[in-house]
Amino acid sequence: MEGVLTRTTTGRPGVAAVGALLVVCLVGAPLMSLFPVAVWELALSLGLGRPELETLLVTPVAVGGTVLMVLISALVLRGTGVRHPAACACLAAGTALATPLVMALLSPTFMPVPGDALVNAAVVSAVVASAAVCACVLLGQGHARHGVLPGMAVAAVGLLLLPLAAEHTRDRSTERRSISQISEFGHTIAVLDHPEWAPVGVHEVHGGLRMTYVAGDGADPLGTVPERKVPPRSDGPDEAPDGDRPGAPATGEVAGGPGVGADRADENEPGSLHVLSWTPEQRESGIHGGCGFPAVECSEQDSMVVVHRDADGHPPRLSEVRTRLDDGSVASVHPSGAVAPELLFTVARTLRAEAPGERAVLIEEVLRG
Repeated sequence: MEGVLTRTTTGRPGVAAVGALLVVCLVGAPLMSLFPVAVWELALSLGLGRPELETLLVTPVAVGGTVLMVLISALVLRGTGVRHPAACACLAAGTALATPLVMALLSPTFMPVPGDALVNAAVVSAVVASAAVCACVLLGQGHARHGVLPGMAVAAVGLLLLPLAAEHTRDRSTERRSISQISEFGHTIAVLDHPEWAPVGVHEVHGGLRMTYVAGDGADPLGTVPERKVPPRSDGPDEAPDGDRPGAPATGEVAGGPGVGADRADENEPGSLHVLSWTPEQRESGIHGGCGFPAVECSEQDSMVVVHRDADGHPPRLSEVRTRLDDGSVASVHPSGAVAPELLFTVARTLRAEAPGERAVLIEEVLRG
């Protein structure tokens, strides 16, 4: 098989052939990539309740539409003198139809351009199809007789690289979000001032900014601070009922404190915990906010508030330790995974308010972690 482009008397590829290939790749491929979605929506709209009937009715539409797209592309390419128009049309159509499927199954989070999944699938289809055809053109010049085989190889490699591209863009998005959340937080950030702990993640949650810290490998997170046992639970809440205390949590909040739990599984590992910097709005209810809720027990120790909660009928367990920082702001320490109660209480004693200019250091540590 010779190259895919026809040539003029000067030996250069014909302008019409190049234009036809660009039209098929940049216009036809995105439109063809939307065809599987249209067929799927058609199947759902039938509502027959019997998958075999829906398959029987939709299959001719899918096959006929695919054949029609290939024929139209082949006719356009043939009219401009492109060699092997049928093979080139099949290459463009196959790439366009496979790209949305690969993106949905292997890289659903890959969003290189603004817009929904359909827009991104159309753009990626155009890029992959254009790269495949360019490979055919570049490797089909002179005496080469590769035909569309280079294009098929490039299309396959491009589709296989989509999951890696999705992972890269997700990491970049996480970095940008972490930077903006730390730099744009308009209130005091609590810092865990301990040499063995490092921040690895940040999330904006209800009630404040939550930093996730992990202890170094083989480190003793209690080594530089004297151990101190958590005081025993009281028999009941120390605070007045909700009606006598301002700022009770609104409906739908987690009773007794904001930001409990983790968003990512890798943050729920032993040796990690959460430090929540409260916003002024959350501080309005006071450091004892939520202690009057059922199944919530609070006790005090050295101006700290230790909160136990009853989870799903189990005996109350340590949920958080709250403390006031030097500037009057409030922060709390929450367990993440298998964290010893002594650790929460000890870590809460090491919390301090951020120093001027320290946010740049926090951002660097989070990105490095």
